[in-house]
Amino acid sequence: MSRNVRLTRIIRETGEVAFELGNLQFAEFHPTDGWRPDINAYRYDDRIELWVDLAGVKKDAIAVDVLPDRVRISGERRSPAPTRDASSQCRQVIAMEIENGRFAREIVLPLEVDRDGVSAKQENGLLWIILPTISPEK
Repeated sequence: MSRNVRLTRIIRETGEVAFELGNLQFAEFHPTDGWRPDINAYRYDDRIELWVDLAGVKKDAIAVDVLPDRVRISGERRSPAPTRDASSQCRQVIAMEIENGRFAREIVLPLEVDRDGVSAKQENGLLWIILPTISPEK
């Protein structure tokens, strides 16, 4: 009879632990192995412009490789951490939607580009890449 009492107690305690874990509410939490930044790409008469959404990525964490017919963008966004001070602790993760970690993106270009004339700047969370095109010979 004492075995039944212990088993009942273990089942009850296991249920309490499961209930407490369920209350942590990791809403839509999923770790990522990597991510792909969103881009906008525009073709003009003399150039191609790429706008790459890299909010929160430091300039020195971005690599841009320009080939004659494609562009490769890669790097890493560090995981954002909540503000920590001695008077407060994070009690619950409500949402974790900002992807972080290694990223890579390759864009195939419709025209050959002049690799020597490429320029880029980072502003307001966007990476702007200007790719002058080489005019096809007539």
